[in-house]
Amino acid sequence: MLRQRRAARSLLRPTFHVPARRDFFGLGKKNDAGSDKGGEKGFSFNFDEQKLRAMQELFSKQSPEKQAELVKKALELQKTFGMIPGMGKLAQKNIEMLTKFAGSTQSAQEPRSVERGAATVTSSGTDAGPRGGTSGLSRGAKGPTIDELKKINLGPEIEALFAELSSMRAKKNSYRDKHLATSEELEKLQKEVAELRATDANLRAKLRKVEQDVLRLNCENMELKEREKDWKKAQVMNEKLTSRVQSLQNDSAAQDRQRSDALVVQLRERDDALRSMQRKLDRLRRRDPMAQFSRLCNNVARLCDSAVGEAKEISDDSFAALQSAYLREQELAWKRAAQHDSAAARAYVAVVRRFYLNHCPYARYDALISCPETCVSVLSEVVREQGFSVEHISGERYVVMSPPTTSSSTTLKSSGTLGPYGVCMALYLAGKISADENVLALRLNAVYPHVSATLFNDASRCTVQYETARSSGPGGQAVNVAETQVTAKLSIDGIVAYTVEAQESRSALANRELATEKLGNARRQHYNEHLVKQNKSEGVERRMVALLEEKLGDDGIVTSSKAVPGSVVGQETCVELVREAVAKGTLARSELGLVLGMQHLFQQLKKTQQ
Repeated sequence: MLRQRRAARSLLRPTFHVPARRDFFGLGKKNDAGSDKGGEKGFSFNFDEQKLRAMQELFSKQSPEKQAELVKKALELQKTFGMIPGMGKLAQKNIEMLTKFAGSTQSAQEPRSVERGAATVTSSGTDAGPRGGTSGLSRGAKGPTIDELKKINLGPEIEALFAELSSMRAKKNSYRDKHLATSEELEKLQKEVAELRATDANLRAKLRKVEQDVLRLNCENMELKEREKDWKKAQVMNEKLTSRVQSLQNDSAAQDRQRSDALVVQLRERDDALRSMQRKLDRLRRRDPMAQFSRLCNNVARLCDSAVGEAKEISDDSFAALQSAYLREQELAWKRAAQHDSAAARAYVAVVRRFYLNHCPYARYDALISCPETCVSVLSEVVREQGFSVEHISGERYVVMSPPTTSSSTTLKSSGTLGPYGVCMALYLAGKISADENVLALRLNAVYPHVSATLFNDASRCTVQYETARSSGPGGQAVNVAETQVTAKLSIDGIVAYTVEAQESRSALANRELATEKLGNARRQHYNEHLVKQNKSEGVERRMVALLEEKLGDDGIVTSSKAVPGSVVGQETCVELVREAVAKGTLARSELGLVLGMQHLFQQLKKTQQ
């Protein structure tokens, strides 16, 4: 009994065999009838008729309870197979068959039982095929073929199963063909992938090399860019240097041209002066009886023998005695002429005054001076002789002003006299000579040109010109259509000094009055400050000395008659003549200040040339 139960379980239980699963999925070959060749490869049903009958007999001998239990187990097994993908339809048919079988009576006929058992076994074997096959699907088993089984009348259900199996076999064959084609394509693709990998590796190696080359080129490019920047900087610097050299050359050429023009002018002036001196000398020779007598004697001496003898010595001694007597008489005549009404002193003072008028800027302006208190009284006496007045400002600061003139005919410009600033500048220079030579005992610390209120209000010397224009500001010319802006220009002795504008009011008359007020107050003070900054006393002195050096050169260092043998008049002689004239009262002490200031300039010229 136990053996029978084990045999039935072995028939009902599916077996799994790995090679059978591989054969089912198309690794075998088809024969001419559509089945696998010899069962070596593919699927085969190992139906044994004796085993089927034995199984049927064994099942029939079981009790109805046991048969029902076996059917339930088979149903559970088929339901489990139905969960496998692709086996649902086949398992469903087996379940239906088992359900019908369970409901049938046990008194069914034997062929029916055999058909049910065969169907159950067939369905079980078919269900087990996709999972690896049962024991009847092994590779080496031999049994009836499918064609032989078809001849057996197994029922419509089994025939349907065989039809489905045939369709599955056809699908399996098509799948196998597709698998083989896909395998070939896969091999080709794998080869292509290998080639592509090799190509990719080669390209990556080349890419790394190219990246290294690009990196090196980038480094070289950066270096070239830096060098290009340096080159551009050098080019810009070269252009700047070239332009600078060109400008320097132009400036040098311009300066050379200016110097050349100045030298040409000086040469012409010297030539003119030389020709003038030559003409004067010729006139003197023609007028001088001593020169005419000397020429006659020389003409007679040229007719004589050139040998030195007693007669020639006698003639030379006689001519020397005559010349010395003539020089003594000539010197006495010069002294008498120079002292007559201080003619020489007046002439020299006039020349010195002309020098200050030409080369002392703002010589006719009023003067702002800095003077010690001990010298104020002397200063007042000296400038009062010229008609000037002194006004104290603060501390040691004083203003020297000229009196207002009554008519244009008596202005400083027309009279050719110096103003307070020209006189005070000469006194400033005179105060720098030695104490032995300075007979005025006056020393000024600083002198500046100044526009005082008195000078501003002098209508004969100061004139104001007014010009009108449209006012500027918000609105533009569409609003500012009237010429209400007033520009006032102050001219002193015919030369424009400074200007001022006024446009605060919309009335031209009000702006005119405001501009006049600015000219006399705020703008005048500002202009005086500008004059102080631009006309330092030391700077004016240096410019005068430079002018003497440029114009006179070595000729200006002759300050004494003793420097040149036979000379009668020198710088000291002129100063002494002016001193005598001041002592006599024929000249003012301010005139002596002009001469002493000129003497100081000649002394400074001598120091610069030593």
